[in-house]
Amino acid sequence: MNEKKTLLHDVQQYVKKHFVPRTDETSTTVARQTFAFLGATDVRSFQKGALSAAVKDALLQDIQAMLTPGFRELLFDLIRKKGLKNADLYRRATLTKAHFSKIKNDERYHPSKDTVLALALALKLTLDETQEFLKRAGYTLTDSSKTDLIVRFFIERQMYDVDEVNSVLDELGLPPITNKKETKERKDGW
Repeated sequence: MNEKKTLLHDVQQYVKKHFVPRTDETSTTVARQTFAFLGATDVRSFQKGALSAAVKDALLQDIQAMLTPGFRELLFDLIRKKGLKNADLYRRATLTKAHFSKIKNDERYHPSKDTVLALALALKLTLDETQEFLKRAGYTLTDSSKTDLIVRFFIERQMYDVDEVNSVLDELGLPPITNKKETKERKDGW
């Protein structure tokens, strides 16, 4: 078997082993648990001190999450810590300069999960770092997404080439995590 076929085979086996199809029953159970939790935290519970330790811990975690710097702040902190240049990062992530500029300059812009995954790969984050990075953008890796599993496969093996990830996704009939379109730069460098 050549190297490409071996990689593709390994990825397919990994997805087969870890994939958990999403069901409506699962999402209904999560919704019921959320509503039960919210129902247990009314104002009277706060006033009477009747909250359980688990509820108090969950509320403290939620408050801490609200005080934690957001995705953009974490992104640029990681770029600084890793000593990267913005251009090197967006090229590694196969993002266009315009797209990266939007992430950098538009505080209201919210990148897609795929864009965040491409940036995580370009930053060469560990699996735990990737989960935190995704969390700050409002996402998570899940076993019910084949794309997530394939990205996780690559991260676990410290293989951070976005083009290679996209190639495997394409081979398996899945959309790429980035779809960089080559654009002509203006003569003045823009």
